[in-house]
Amino acid sequence: MANVSLSTDPFDYELPVERIAQRPVQPYDTARLMLIRRECQSLEDYRFLDLPQLLGPQDVLVFNNTAVLKARLFAEIVPSAAKVELLLVERLDGGTWMCLAKPMRKLKSGVVLRLSTSVIGTVQERIGDRVKITFRDPQGAELGAATVLACGNMPIPPYIRKGRADSEDERDYQTIFATHPGSIAAPTASLHFTPQLKGALLGTGCRILEITLHLSVASFQPLWDGQSTFDATAHRPAAEQLIFSKQIWSHLFELKKSGKRIVAVGTSVVRALESMAVLAGSEAPAGEVLPTDLFIQPGHKFQMVDALITNFHQPRTTHLLLVEALLGKELLQTAYQRALDSGYRFLSYGDGMLIL
Repeated sequence: MANVSLSTDPFDYELPVERIAQRPVQPYDTARLMLIRRECQSLEDYRFLDLPQLLGPQDVLVFNNTAVLKARLFAEIVPSAAKVELLLVERLDGGTWMCLAKPMRKLKSGVVLRLSTSVIGTVQERIGDRVKITFRDPQGAELGAATVLACGNMPIPPYIRKGRADSEDERDYQTIFATHPGSIAAPTASLHFTPQLKGALLGTGCRILEITLHLSVASFQPLWDGQSTFDATAHRPAAEQLIFSKQIWSHLFELKKSGKRIVAVGTSVVRALESMAVLAGSEAPAGEVLPTDLFIQPGHKFQMVDALITNFHQPRTTHLLLVEALLGKELLQTAYQRALDSGYRFLSYGDGMLIL
């Protein structure tokens, strides 16, 4: 599906650092929820635990069941002991991964990193903003993914406690739907859902379905710096991995045809469902992992998604463009200004909105 280029600059805003949530509220479903009704341009304040009052038998909630990998690693350069931070982005083969790293300037070809007494990394080459690293044991044997990830931490974003995760994040940064490991960021809208809330929604007659889209760097890297003019062609986000299921697609398509409202829980679900609509006529085998580089921005014609539950997003990101595509710039600006004025908490551990 072709995307329409923006004729004007997209919505942008200034986010005060003190409005970025550093921990989720407890219980998770007590987080605030802004209800936005597009048809009447209204804004109302609720909590996530009120969702069973707002949704019902006409609704199909779709969640992303990806699970977050412990993909942030802290290492020392041998022999200087200089500190390096790595984010595993993609496993290539054997013990070799493509990584984001800081400080990148220290990671030249041949540099050796010590992650633990049993895990050693060797820099192979730098490719653009990434670095290729092979992980081995002290005897030189390449290591499997499980051994490398055992050294890792939950990859909470750098705006949350400077990216330094602890044992609470192992619980807080993983959704109750997480069954398919593969992401380096959480589908954060789903973090608000508890087993009790899920049960209450099912009790109203809501249907709940799951898809899988593994989140990568497209989920957290800003698209532009806010100073230059936005260029959709130059700032297209990286592809992410979708597990395409014709069975799930067919079921969703029949539900939509019967008049059900498809409610995407999170922007990753929007991207997955709209990508599945594009792939539906292809010969993609069920269960095949396929890259999707669908870039949803204002002008996109939604084929599957009718409503969205989402968090309040960082400025200048793909998430914010996607929400603008559904909501429109003026109403999005009004909603974010209300959130800033009335104490909503922002980003991954923050509050959210329901767009109907």
